[in-house]
Amino acid sequence: MFRRVLKHEFKNMFRDKMYGFMMIYPIIMAVVAYFLMPYLEEQNAGIAVHIVTLVFILMNGFMFGAITGFTLLDDQDDNVILSLKITPINVNHYIFTKLLISYILGLLSTLLIIITSGFISIVDPFNLIFILILSPLHGPIIALLVNAFARNKVEGFVIMKGSGIILLAPIAALFLTDWKELFLSILPGFWPARLVAFELIPMDYFLVETWIYFILGLVINGLVITVLYRTYKKRITI
Repeated sequence: MFRRVLKHEFKNMFRDKMYGFMMIYPIIMAVVAYFLMPYLEEQNAGIAVHIVTLVFILMNGFMFGAITGFTLLDDQDDNVILSLKITPINVNHYIFTKLLISYILGLLSTLLIIITSGFISIVDPFNLIFILILSPLHGPIIALLVNAFARNKVEGFVIMKGSGIILLAPIAALFLTDWKELFLSILPGFWPARLVAFELIPMDYFLVETWIYFILGLVINGLVITVLYRTYKKRITI
């Protein structure tokens, strides 16, 4: 099942030029990070280095989520989901597999960015694991967000652009260190952003320990994924 869906996904991704560009985008970002980070540090860019590092780490899951979101819309337009209902293949398993592929690709590309940006040299091993688990969850969330509310690619593109707030708002995690950070806690991206902030700007944060942020991040992201998936199921009547 996984191999068949993976093959189907890559066919979709490289059939369309936009999907193909999105696939190589993380590699382009990794190359840019490799040269940009040392340059910014040489220029004593200060907080700008931290912001760029954070955005690059969070961006990868977002991109693969967008790809998966649009391939799911393609499946809807091509009546793939409808066809699966009369086959032995479980529709829920099919969708879960696509989301899992998005997550795995996001994890691998996030690790690549962490290595090429030099962040790997300063991050605690446990925090690295926490970040690698949490950050790629952007993928399934964006994919489900697009499909829960979009009926076609045009609407999907609008929703994807609007969902950029999920990516950009957590940058505030670099500046909020007291109870006011709880205002950002409903955003899935806040939790990996806070873990990154622990390494970039070491200080006493509101919840003190990284493992607390990690556990809460898993819970919040899990709840968001569950709500969006149920909304999506109702819309396409799985």
